Amino acid sequence: MTVLRRALVPTLAAAAAAVSLVALGEPVGAAPAPLAARAAAAPAALPATGLPSAVAGRAVVSPAALTPILNIRLTTHLVTSGLVAPVLVTSANDGSSRLFVVEQAGRIRTVENGVITGTFLDIRGLVRSGNEQGMLGLAFDPQFVTTPRFWVTYTRADGALVLARYTAPSAASATANPTGAAVLVVPHPTFANHNGGYIGFGKDGYLYLGTGDGGSGGDPRNNAQNLRSLLGKMLRIDVRCAGHAYCVPPTNPFVRSTRARHEIWMYGFRNPWRWSFDTNGAQWIGDVGQSRYEEVDVTVPSSAAGRNLGWSCREGFAVYRAARCSSRITYTPPVLVLCHADAVARCRASKSAEALIGGFVYRGAAYPGLRGTYIMGDFSTGRIWPFKNKIHGSPTILRQVSGFGIDDAHELYAVTLSGALVRIGYRVV
Repeated sequence: MTVLRRALVPTLAAAAAAVSLVALGEPVGAAPAPLAARAAAAPAALPATGLPSAVAGRAVVSPAALTPILNIRLTTHLVTSGLVAPVLVTSANDGSSRLFVVEQAGRIRTVENGVITGTFLDIRGLVRSGNEQGMLGLAFDPQFVTTPRFWVTYTRADGALVLARYTAPSAASATANPTGAAVLVVPHPTFANHNGGYIGFGKDGYLYLGTGDGGSGGDPRNNAQNLRSLLGKMLRIDVRCAGHAYCVPPTNPFVRSTRARHEIWMYGFRNPWRWSFDTNGAQWIGDVGQSRYEEVDVTVPSSAAGRNLGWSCREGFAVYRAARCSSRITYTPPVLVLCHADAVARCRASKSAEALIGGFVYRGAAYPGLRGTYIMGDFSTGRIWPFKNKIHGSPTILRQVSGFGIDDAHELYAVTLSGALVRIGYRVV
């Protein structure tokens, strides 16, 4: 798959083949359990408005906190438009109301009170952009207020994925200093797709970087299972260690190995385009699939080190290439799988997807009924869904959704490649 499989550009976005999202515990490819059976143990829906705080003028306190997931429909509320191919939105967690939107070509735009207020950083001259390449990640120092620095990832002219550090004069500055420093370069020769590139800080203070398998289809060089390669991995590094571009945390699983890169935290990924940390430290990873299945993987810090997520031995729950499987390896299964309707029987078109956009677990205050719900999307079909307690809700259309993000208050947003920034809410049906 290429959108991440079918290239992240509007001109190449096609109405993709349908995919059915299957909750954990249901056989892949089997008909999902009837909705009535899924909801049998859930409390009855309570009346609620589900209105966004912008409508009410304050945070909505609603009896919807116990609303079953099957009665929730996500809603989208336009914040602003006019962005140019945005791929993610985030905040500096600095107590301000600013949102930072990454545009694929290599700009970071600021948005405040629904208005695009300026350009925080412009490195378009360094970035090779188009299809799946471009500026792909942004993470602010957890102490940005006192240490105004941040990290970005982008693809450069030779296709390599670059992690670079930048600074700002102060946390309140409208623009960052234009010159940065490369921290880590991940070679990515030959193919332009499957770059990954999303970055974020864990509760442990370390920076995590997801990388794709190097591109083409089927991981022809078996990078994801090769511990000598940084491709197809979740890396974990200390970018705040004094005197160094980065250090390897002593608790990384391969830190003493002579046969593995020490930066590796987990491996066996195809293209972890978008992922996030929940407030409890759990990492929710959307891994874009090949030809039959998409998947969401969830790990917790206490047991994540060294895990093998299976690609390209496995795709979802199914064996993809048996010759790359080993009985000596324990593969961590996904929490949920999305199957392609053109390749797997009995996938429901109403919940179809083909290019998974990993999202966030909602922890904001404006929508109590949505708390603890994972929100994800699909670029190809333009659908977004709620998922909670192994039950997925009905889709809402958001065309060309390319990424999700949260503000300082953990309210949820999404961007579309067509240039929109929207806030995510819900209504009860």
